[in-house]
Amino acid sequence: MIKRLAVLNFLSLLLAIAVNVLAQLGKINDQTIGEVSHRYPNLFTPADYTFSIWGLIYLSLLLFTGYMLTEAFSKERKKEVAFIRKTSFWFIITNIGNCLWVIAWLYEFSGMAVVLLFLMMMKLIKIILNTDMELYNAPFKVIAFYWWPICLYSGWVAVACITNVASFLSEYGWQGSGLTPPEWTMIMIAATVLLNILMIYLRNMREFAAVGIWALVGLYVRHSAENSENQMLARVAMAGAILIFLNAAYHGYKNRKTNPIYRLINGS
Repeated sequence: MIKRLAVLNFLSLLLAIAVNVLAQLGKINDQTIGEVSHRYPNLFTPADYTFSIWGLIYLSLLLFTGYMLTEAFSKERKKEVAFIRKTSFWFIITNIGNCLWVIAWLYEFSGMAVVLLFLMMMKLIKIILNTDMELYNAPFKVIAFYWWPICLYSGWVAVACITNVASFLSEYGWQGSGLTPPEWTMIMIAATVLLNILMIYLRNMREFAAVGIWALVGLYVRHSAENSENQMLARVAMAGAILIFLNAAYHGYKNRKTNPIYRLINGS
């Protein structure tokens, strides 16, 4: 059973990667994800280069599933195989959701795309909760190959949830209920900062927060390059990124003796 689950995890990830590659090549509905995004502009979408983080995420997930296969087919199975049992169903569903999101987005079913992203986020949260992720001193391999990939994946999906909601509202011409688009964007930035700081202190997930910093810096780059009133948004985004970074740095220093690199160097 463990071997089958490990193989299915790997295959579901390959499927998600393949669908995303086809999407970027314009092979699904003759348009790319970026082209649809530009059709429904909103002030929370970061600079285009920011989305290159998917490369790092997919690389880390390949290591994630590769390590699962190694553990599942090892003659001397370690207790870490329990991670496979606790996460596989939710990981496979998340990857299928990823594929469905791409299709929904490219066919411009933006409401369905938002629902699918939130479902993906829920499944990733389920993985985090099922495994007590980042709440105990696990072996370095577990942290590097199991925890960090999920932290990166969930961190970016969290950002994508907010961005997709903004795109959905833009598509349907929502007027902001008395607030201007920049004001709503500042609220979204504040929500992003709060979420990431909570993940730092409640779950020790500084890697999750690193993705939030990346997204906010991307937002700063986008708006700082524009000669408009959105310069204020650039400053707010950078302030948010710095605030998350300072909290992550403080938390990391305070808990430095539990850091896997520290323990690896000091043999503890």
